[in-house]
Amino acid sequence: MISFEATSLVKVAMALGLAMAVLLVFYNRERLKPVFQRHETTTIYLTFLLLRLLPFVAVYVVMNQDPRSDVDFFYRKAQAALQGKLVYRDFLSYHAPLFGYFISLPLLIWYSAKSIVLLMAVAEFIIARATVRYYRNRMNGAIVWYVLYYLLPLPFVAMILSSEEDLWMWGFGLITLALPETRRFSLWVGVIWGIGMLTIKFMLVVFLIPLFFIVPNRLQYVAGLLLVGLPSLVILYALVGMDFLMPIQHSSLPMTPNVVSVLRPFFGIYFDRVPLTYLNWCGLLTTIGGASFIGHRFRTMGYRQLMPLLYVFTFALFMVCLPSSPGYYLFTYTLPLVFVVLSVDNRPRVWIAFTLLNILTIAQPILSVLYNGQELYNTWALINRPTEWVDYVIQCVELGILLYLLRTILKQFHLAAGQEQLAEPSLSAPLV
Repeated sequence: MISFEATSLVKVAMALGLAMAVLLVFYNRERLKPVFQRHETTTIYLTFLLLRLLPFVAVYVVMNQDPRSDVDFFYRKAQAALQGKLVYRDFLSYHAPLFGYFISLPLLIWYSAKSIVLLMAVAEFIIARATVRYYRNRMNGAIVWYVLYYLLPLPFVAMILSSEEDLWMWGFGLITLALPETRRFSLWVGVIWGIGMLTIKFMLVVFLIPLFFIVPNRLQYVAGLLLVGLPSLVILYALVGMDFLMPIQHSSLPMTPNVVSVLRPFFGIYFDRVPLTYLNWCGLLTTIGGASFIGHRFRTMGYRQLMPLLYVFTFALFMVCLPSSPGYYLFTYTLPLVFVVLSVDNRPRVWIAFTLLNILTIAQPILSVLYNGQELYNTWALINRPTEWVDYVIQCVELGILLYLLRTILKQFHLAAGQEQLAEPSLSAPLV
């Protein structure tokens, strides 16, 4: 097997190559758009083939590499689930209770950790294609943004080398957007998001609370969540007791980059006196409070227009504020960010900054792990080598770009709200 260091260098090289391809397509998008639109179905499948399926075959079939990162943990979890073991009680899981059982399904066909990587790539394709279909009639050249998303370095690495599942949350959001406008719309929104919380991560609650302020009927929405949540909690408690709180333990590790990691050289001596759990709660409350305020302020835009923007804003703010938030959480909202925000505010400097952020979120963890022992830099004295200075400066740049993206997202709220005033609002008032 290729060493970790060699794999890391390949990751960075691929990130740089893909970044160049992103900017090349971006600057020539008007010329490429007619071609992509004329052959939309071919473009969709060919993009998936070239940027996901063929790299998968090259890495895991031709080179016969074993999956790394989270995939090994997923594989052990899936094996236990396939044997009928009970989540939280019989095997470790930091995900929602159904996740381990869902990822065990491909093992029925191919009993290998590689099948989980393939599952994640196929799930990403389904969600990305559904996003194109939803926005095809709502924006000009949706297929171009699909291709640009697939070229971005972070989604490529997240899928092929790390097999991340956070994109599934956006998939559940798309399902709610496709719901018909009926009297029970808010109820079904609550039910679907409740199922999403049982399927992926309890982290989704960070978004479900701000959603309360934008649904047409808040009582129905809460009823839908409870309809799924209460029986599930009763069953979990009956089966595993308080062990169902295991996913919360995952937030006990400090990550980078975020506000706390960048401020550690200034205030690390004070951060050390405060348990990380308290800092995380402060970050969570800031995220939920900020997203709820934005949701309430722009609630008249209606669920369909506001939910994607609020989704992107919530998880961008989450990355900035939470001390346990790693850089790869950018993948959680990259797809809707591209379609909802960066397709509208498509200034070159915005795309250059976003592409740079993709590269840095891949390079910084490698630098931190390989050369700096994941040092947190609680004092300036701990930053005394060139690699440590580079690591810290990269974190500062990443945080700066994230704050810039948050500002860009907020501008999109105001732009969308202004456009909404010129059109008849949809789902902006309670359905009775």
